[in-house]
Amino acid sequence: MKEVLVMAVQLNPKLKALLLASQLGLNQHHPLAGWHMLTILYHDGTGSGSPMTLNFLVTKYNQAYLDDDETPIADQVLKKILTVLSEQAGLVETSPRKVREQMQNGGYHLHQSYVYRITSSGIQYLKMMQDVVEAENTITANISQIDEFCQLVQQLAQSAGKTQNTQLFNDFERMRVTYNNVMKGMHKLDEDLDELANNLAFDHGSQAAEQLQQMLNEKALPAFNQLMQQEAPIQALTHLADFPERVARSQQGQDDLDASHAVGDQAKMTVRFQRTRDYVRAQLAQIELSFTSTANAMDTSLDSMFMLFQTLTGVSERLSREYERIQSQTVDIQALTRQIDQLMTHYETVQLPTALPRHLALDRQFEDPNDFLTASVAGPVVFKAQPQPPRKLTVADNPEVVQHETVVDQRLAGYREFWQLVNAQQQLVVAQPLEFTTQLARDEVIRLYSATGYDHYESFAPFSRPVKSVQTLAIGQLKLHCRGEAYSVFLPSGFVVQFEK
Repeated sequence: MKEVLVMAVQLNPKLKALLLASQLGLNQHHPLAGWHMLTILYHDGTGSGSPMTLNFLVTKYNQAYLDDDETPIADQVLKKILTVLSEQAGLVETSPRKVREQMQNGGYHLHQSYVYRITSSGIQYLKMMQDVVEAENTITANISQIDEFCQLVQQLAQSAGKTQNTQLFNDFERMRVTYNNVMKGMHKLDEDLDELANNLAFDHGSQAAEQLQQMLNEKALPAFNQLMQQEAPIQALTHLADFPERVARSQQGQDDLDASHAVGDQAKMTVRFQRTRDYVRAQLAQIELSFTSTANAMDTSLDSMFMLFQTLTGVSERLSREYERIQSQTVDIQALTRQIDQLMTHYETVQLPTALPRHLALDRQFEDPNDFLTASVAGPVVFKAQPQPPRKLTVADNPEVVQHETVVDQRLAGYREFWQLVNAQQQLVVAQPLEFTTQLARDEVIRLYSATGYDHYESFAPFSRPVKSVQTLAIGQLKLHCRGEAYSVFLPSGFVVQFEK
């Protein structure tokens, strides 16, 4: 058999840790075998000159990809890992094929064997996992990405539907990738802003809060509003019945380099067309869902625009409240904290102008009772409990009983006294000082005087009698007094009330 060159693609330590956690291939003794199989198939698939058979993969792995503490992998073990990658994950394809293998004597041996190849999903997984490790450096929110996404949406919405080349498909893919980048960046901004605003609220950073709020109001929120304006074009694309078919047809345009297209394999081209059409339809539905404002859409969408918008506006309001609170403070908390920190560094040399009184209990003996430092080591106060006999209560200890007073209902007496003041013409004339025996009658007369300031009297009906008119009398002050009270009420003038008959 032809000798396999020892050559391995270097593995990033962070990526290795992530792969060890995921165990692609489901083998605990060879946790990185699944990843290395994808690497070999991607890197050596066509450049090695040898078919990707099981024997080749085993030899390549054992010679170039074993860890220091890892034992060589067996054929059956690697075959199970490849089965998981093929049948369960869909990252590898296997098919029987006649292969020619060069023997050690220089001759070739022709036989039929299973050959492995990496799928498009496997290639994407291989690249995607490396992007995961660098996500902290690559995921970002910027206005240029948002502008690019909006331009692509408008471009797709206004496209004439040309499918002769792959331009329409490429534009759709760029729109989808840009959308994902924008969403990842907005989610990162959402999390960062929430944490930063919370820290500023506790640290009382007024200047930082003002700068962050300025960035939100001048950049983030306008860019987000620009995103929200794409809801109508995206919905139009989603409900355009032939748009997924046009994108799928554009994928197989004149400049398509797919092998099945080149040889005219109609079966594969049809399957590819159907998969792309369904893929475009699903992606559009997912993007549209993120722009839908219903409660169900917000709960089921992974990238709901409205959930992000709530966080952004909430952070802006929180920063506004924090900034206003800081501006209203008369004491600079940060400056005061710095002064206290400086004081604590030389508290032993601080000179106090007056002597402080003793602060320790007098039952404990210390060399210097005025020393504050001894307070932290002072023990509890020791005292002897003094027994106190319980006090026996007698009848003489009861409180004095208050004499019962009968409550007199003055409503009937007040009613009679009030109507005694009304003459036969159903008029109440208050033109002289009055002495009342009931508070009810006195209060009704006082309340009727306030009717002199109104031109409608629906609210004035003493004892359910409606008032027709009220006029003031040009006389001086009038005294109203109720028998048994030490004070009197003075009206500015007299008045006449005419009741309805």
